[in-house]
Parts: sequence; structure tokens; C-alpha cells
Amino acid sequence: MSFKHKKKYGQNFLTDQNSVLEKIMEVSNIKPHEEILEIGPGEGALTELLLEKAKKVICVEIDTDLEKILRKKFSENEKFNLVMNDILEVNLDEILAPHTRVVANIPYYITSPIINKLIENRDKIDEAYLMVQKEVGERVCATSGKERSVLTLAVEYYGTGEYLFTIPKEFFNPVPKIDSGFISIKFYDDKRYEKLIPEDIFFKYVKAAFSNKRKNIVNNLSTLGLSKDIIKEKLETLNISSNERAENLTIEQFINLAKCFENN
Repeated sequence: MSFKHKKKYGQNFLTDQNSVLEKIMEVSNIKPHEEILEIGPGEGALTELLLEKAKKVICVEIDTDLEKILRKKFSENEKFNLVMNDILEVNLDEILAPHTRVVANIPYYITSPIINKLIENRDKIDEAYLMVQKEVGERVCATSGKERSVLTLAVEYYGTGEYLFTIPKEFFNPVPKIDSGFISIKFYDDKRYEKLIPEDIFFKYVKAAFSNKRKNIVNNLSTLGLSKDIIKEKLETLNISSNERAENLTIEQFINLAKCFENN
């Protein structure tokens, strides 16, 4: 059955499958008792391997043309569960068991919303293994420097991100403009940072600090309606230079900063 890739769903399927899929399976380290969520299974190349290893695989696919292909391949397999819907519309809380692991080649144009959705469902999801654009993967997992963003801090607040390996663009059909990266996000079960500071307070300051990447932290924090003199004073007590940029602060510095400013 021939399938035409659709640009609107950001579909790029792996062609040099075996080596990449083996590596994905190796780093994802799936156990026989685990349930897997696969987002955008495509024609089911990865799904097939997931079904061999896992207890249950829930595939969420938006493209109705792929439904026939997937059902033809896997409907006999009782571990296979297909949900035809947009991943951003699905109520994951209803379909996932606790300790679910996510393994997916996600549509690149909605990477951030998908990661945010996984974060929101971290009480059901322990770990996520995701294929993303290389530069996005580097940004999500950046420990320092200009790649860091609000998304980086979001992942750090709830868990740990790790850049695992790169997949050259030539391995895909159609060939995209850029290489891909495979990353993992492992959510904390001890809620270590959530215990230290409420998420709304933490992200209020993180979002303000990153509001304009070209400006320093004093200018950006002043968007919260604080005077620059007060901001400079408080930063001095935290040993943070008033010329510093948000991307150079660690999560611990952000937590201390938010606490200091909230205790006004």
C-alpha cells in the first residue's frame, strides 16, 4: 500500500531504519512489564519493535490514511492499541497506566507543546524518549550557554534531559532540512524542585528573565513592574551580575532569585 507523506503533519519517516531503530530500542531499554505510548507511529516500523518488547503499546496517530496500514499490520496483536486523534487533544490521564514510558518520533512543528503535555502528565509518565530536531534536542538538554530557554528550565524543574545521539537527515524520507536528535527526559519521582518552590512562582521569573534574549536580566525582570534599582540590589545579594543573561543562570540560581524577589 503506497503512502503519500503529508507536510501538514510534519511527516518524515525513517528509511535507513534498522541501525537507527536498533539504537532507539537499545537506549529506551524497555522492560517486558512496561506500557509504552508511541506518538505518531507512521507506518509502524518502530511500533513493531515496541510490541516485541513491551506489555502494551498505545499508538496515537492523527492521519486517518495511516489507520488502515497500522490496523492491517498489528490488529491481530492484543498488545496493540490505536488511538486515532491529535496527541494534543487526547486526554492522556484516561488512557495511560502509571509508570508509562514514551518512545516517539514526534512531529517537529509541535515539539514544545508535546513536551509540555508530557510534563503535565508526569504522574503517569516516568520517562520519555523522543526524536526531535537536533537543535531543539540540544536546547532542551543544554546545561549552559545560549541554547538554554524556558523549555530547558521546564524540563530541568520536573526532570533531567539527556541528548543521546544524532540521526542524519539523509536517513529520512522525505529528506528534511536538518538532522534529528534523540533525547530522553526522566521525570523526578521525588519532586525535588517542586518541593522547593511552587511552579507558578518559579516560571513567573523564568519567563520574565527570558522575555527578550538580547537583553540582560535587569531589563527583562523589569517587565514584572519592578524598578531596575530594586532588581540590581536584589541581584547583588544573590551574587548575580546585573549584566548577566538568563541563559547563564542555573536552576538553583533561578529558585533563589524567585524566592528573594517574592520575599519583597
